Amino acid sequence: MERVYIFDCDRIIGDEEKRTIIENMEGKAEVIFDNSEGYDRDTDIVISTCCVGNRDVAGMEVIIREDIGVGCDYVGTAPYVIYEPEEIDYYYCQKVYARKKGLPAFILETERFIVREESLDDLDELYELYDTLADCEFIEPLYELEKEKEFVRNYINNMYRFFEYGMWLVYSKDTGRLVGRMGIENRSIDGENVQEIGYLTGKPYQNMGIAYEVCSAIMEYAKEELGIDKLYSCIDKNNKPSISLIHKLGFKVYAQDIDGMNIYICDFN
Repeated sequence: MERVYIFDCDRIIGDEEKRTIIENMEGKAEVIFDNSEGYDRDTDIVISTCCVGNRDVAGMEVIIREDIGVGCDYVGTAPYVIYEPEEIDYYYCQKVYARKKGLPAFILETERFIVREESLDDLDELYELYDTLADCEFIEPLYELEKEKEFVRNYINNMYRFFEYGMWLVYSKDTGRLVGRMGIENRSIDGENVQEIGYLTGKPYQNMGIAYEVCSAIMEYAKEELGIDKLYSCIDKNNKPSISLIHKLGFKVYAQDIDGMNIYICDFN
C-alpha cells in the first residue's frame, strides 16, 4: 500500500480529523484528500464518505471504487465501513489492502515478535514447525499437503475474512523465523458460540516466554480491536505446561474434566 485517497463528499472530515488521520498513518503511506491524481488501484486504498464513481485521472476517466466507507450514514459499495474518521489508521488500511490483494494481513507486534495471518506460501515453514512437535501428544498434526492447502484456502475465506480473527503465525523479529502459531478460534461451550485462545510454540523456542508475551498481546487485541468481552481455553487435563500458562495469563477455571478437558475463562468486564 503506497497511498491512501480520501474523498470527503459529505464534508464530515474537518481539519483536525485530517491531521489525526495523517498522524495515524505514521509516515508509512501518503494521504491524499479529494484528489485522484496518481491513483493506482493495485497499490492504493480509497476511503470515502459516499460513492465516488468516475474520476479523471491523468486525462482519463477511471472508475474509482472505495475500499472503506466512512460515517454512520455511509451508503456505497465499500466492503468495509468505519464510523469515525479518527479511527482511520495505517494498520486498519493495511489490513483492508491485504484483503483486497489476497495477502496475509498484519495483526499485531510485541517487543520480540510479529503476528500475521497465514497464507499458502507459509506451508513449508508450518510443516517444519509442526515436525518439531511430532512427539507432543497434545498437538494435532497438519493434514497431508493437498488437503492442508484446501483447508487453508477455506480458512482464509471463512475465518479471516468473515470473523477477522483465527489462528495466526508468530515470527521472530530478530531471525525472521516462524516460531509459533497462536490466535483466536470459535468453539461451542454450553450450546453457545464463544471465542477460544489457542497457542503452540515450536520445540526449539519453548521456555523462552514466547507464548506468554504473544498471548498477552492477543488478549489485548481481542478486547480493544475485536470487542470480545471474554475468552475461553480448553486444555487436556494432563497438559501441565499449558495449564500453568493459562493461569499466568489470568484465566480462571470454568469447568473441569469434561471428556478429559479442563475449560478456563478470562472475562474482560
